[in-house]
Amino acid sequence: MLILAFGWLVPPGTMLGEAPRTATPSASSKSSPEPSPGLSYPLTGRVARLIPGGMVVDSAGREVEVSFSNIVDVWKETSVAASAIEVGDVLFVGGGHVWANGGRIDGVIQEIDATGMLIDVRGPYGPRGLQRVDFSPYIEYGRVDDSVRLTRADFVVGREIGTVIYGRAGAPLRATRIWFW
Repeated sequence: MLILAFGWLVPPGTMLGEAPRTATPSASSKSSPEPSPGLSYPLTGRVARLIPGGMVVDSAGREVEVSFSNIVDVWKETSVAASAIEVGDVLFVGGGHVWANGGRIDGVIQEIDATGMLIDVRGPYGPRGLQRVDFSPYIEYGRVDDSVRLTRADFVVGREIGTVIYGRAGAPLRATRIWFW
């Protein structure tokens, strides 16, 4: 199960209040994906195919060409080059940034071990219930404030958390960022 919820994300490297850089889809001819007059980002969808210098994204049954030239960052469990985008990746594209195969889970830690945790999902994103989430090798822990950096030891059974997750079909979900309130 992959839970996707992107509306809450702030693009990496973007400060609140900063004007986002905008990626623009390229126009298409009749023999390729549909032209997209007036399309504005954000764009969500699945990568249907890669093309020279970009990709074709199936967004709600409509194919849209997206050029890699306007993409400043790709997040796929960690920041990677645009060349790491693959056919089948589920994307959110906006402000020159691409998030692949990610989402968010909010809930309460029910079990925790060296490789991951079982979360009772209670947040507004996706289905509710118990969900196993492994720790990503790229995991980042949030901050309580500017002076206190959280560590793995701060996350214990009973703690209410939020986590950014990464997942591909058939693979376990992995937590890449975790914070609590």
